[in-house]
Amino acid sequence: MFGKSGAFKPRYGKSNQSYLPLPATFSRLNQRRSLPLIILGIIVVWYLFAPFSILSILFHSSSVPHYPPAHPYSSKHVIENQSKYIYPPVEQAPLLKQLTPQKLVHQAKIGDKVVLQPLSALDNPDPAVQKLREKDENEKDQFMKAKNFFKNQDRIVFKPKSLKNYPEVIIVTAVDFEKYSLNGLAKIVQNRVDYAHFQNYGVYVRWAQEFIPQFNSISALTDKERSKWVRLFCVRAAMFAFPHAKWFWYLDENGLIMDMTVNIQKKLLNPEVLNPQMLRDQPLIPKTGVIKTYKSIRAESTQLILTQSDKKIETTSFILKNGPVGKAVTEIWSNELYLNYQSFPYGPDSALTHLLQWHPFVLSKTTLVPAKTICAAHSQNNANDYTYEEGDLVAQWSECKSISDCEEVLNAYQAKVKKP
Repeated sequence: MFGKSGAFKPRYGKSNQSYLPLPATFSRLNQRRSLPLIILGIIVVWYLFAPFSILSILFHSSSVPHYPPAHPYSSKHVIENQSKYIYPPVEQAPLLKQLTPQKLVHQAKIGDKVVLQPLSALDNPDPAVQKLREKDENEKDQFMKAKNFFKNQDRIVFKPKSLKNYPEVIIVTAVDFEKYSLNGLAKIVQNRVDYAHFQNYGVYVRWAQEFIPQFNSISALTDKERSKWVRLFCVRAAMFAFPHAKWFWYLDENGLIMDMTVNIQKKLLNPEVLNPQMLRDQPLIPKTGVIKTYKSIRAESTQLILTQSDKKIETTSFILKNGPVGKAVTEIWSNELYLNYQSFPYGPDSALTHLLQWHPFVLSKTTLVPAKTICAAHSQNNANDYTYEEGDLVAQWSECKSISDCEEVLNAYQAKVKKP
């Protein structure tokens, strides 16, 4: 019972029942000493084997979604171009006018319906073979040459050797070869190229007739309001052709940049200069509109810059920022539900107003600025808050009634353009 020293000494084993047994808590003490080791072991196992991740893999599909690469509307192939000035051969306008829009699209019968497709639908699937065929056609027939250039314009993308001097702003315009003379078209395109050259920007110009398949209607361009959708189609194509640009400025063909010395980024796009020009708490429908721009919108959040006339939001001149929000806005805005909705009195102008009224997130990224900033209107009457005055950056004449009237106004303004 006692050890040699006279102290209590517990003994183990069944053969020594007369000695004191182990304390009741002795085994618990041993367990407590091993508890940190157990916890450490669990952590190591968790880190190395992640048991719940293994279970997740067993009960969920391991396939990763695969999306096809982006491509132009008319083709799955692109034509890379090192020039930041992308525009069609304007000198071919008389040939295209002789061909007429009917011969610049392919009419395919799908079921009981006739669907308009780009001429590229007839191309050989092998780009190398198609290129050789077009080379032969271009050498033999000037009309075939014009058709080939016409259908390939959609495929041209800006691909520089380096992104170092990539243009931050792209001037976008759609031109109608049935609306202006060759001389008039040359002045419109040259105006954009000159401005881009002086400010180190890019240019993206397309024939309006190239977008007829997206309307699926030969006569779409003859309707004043419906033809406006070309503006949006052209901007979407420009965003594909210049994927690394920061801003896209659409300026309608019925307009000229009047002061080549003004840098649009320094005048409007930089947050510090945009902020004081923003029309906050402004009705979307002038004067009577219930929905207004937000009072708290910040210049840094702006993705879309618009102007108004005395009646409505205008899209003759607007600026869109490149990025997820800008792309999403163009996708929604150009949706077929909007395009084919018959109750929009002003086509894409009305569609955009509807979008802003019913989608607060889009409205929170949209800024209205005074019309004279980028969209001063031509008028023969007394000047007001919307009409052009000498010194304004842009003059636009969307309300001209006939081809001759439009050309006359163009020539008058072209003579007044200020260059460095």
